[in-house]
Amino acid sequence: ARYMQKKDWQLMIAYYIFASVLSVFFSGALAMLSSILHISSEHMFVMTPNFSAFFAPGLLLGLTTALLPLRLSQSTILSQDYDLYKQYLRQQEGLRSTRIYGILFFIMLGFSLVVLWFAMRWHVNIDENQIQVTNLLNHERTYPHSAIESIHYLGAEGKYLITFEDQSILNTSYLKPVPLDLIALLSDRSGKRVIR
Repeated sequence: ARYMQKKDWQLMIAYYIFASVLSVFFSGALAMLSSILHISSEHMFVMTPNFSAFFAPGLLLGLTTALLPLRLSQSTILSQDYDLYKQYLRQQEGLRSTRIYGILFFIMLGFSLVVLWFAMRWHVNIDENQIQVTNLLNHERTYPHSAIESIHYLGAEGKYLITFEDQSILNTSYLKPVPLDLIALLSDRSGKRVIR
């Protein structure tokens, strides 16, 4: 049993390696896909979520899909002990465990895809006269530039906290880097100076 527990640890370490690589990959790929989906020539600026904003959905998808390469590489990782390990699992978990794990995998995959669908909705469109914020639930709010109450610089390039008259806040830390000419436009049109 102790020998088989070592094999469990080997598989667990392999799973975390796969999960880490896939989580980073999905976070970056989702940020890129979001930019492609929301690209528009109708607006002056379109801001979409960055890698940090997609890290939680990417992590969820990475943890779920890491089971696939683990399953495919199980015989390689365990080499000659693969059949013995399968027998050990049947004794420990029963004959139906593979089926139950399959059902759980598809439930988690479905949940991950729903979370991703909502995460992909978030973006900000900026025109000469207004800012249009679409949140995760696909609710759109449109503000004229005059509705900006303050613009705070957060100390890092492209990171600002924009507060509107209704006290809603747009934190650009989770959006792809905001160009200086965009902030200059918002400051000019709203009549508010950037607070450092």
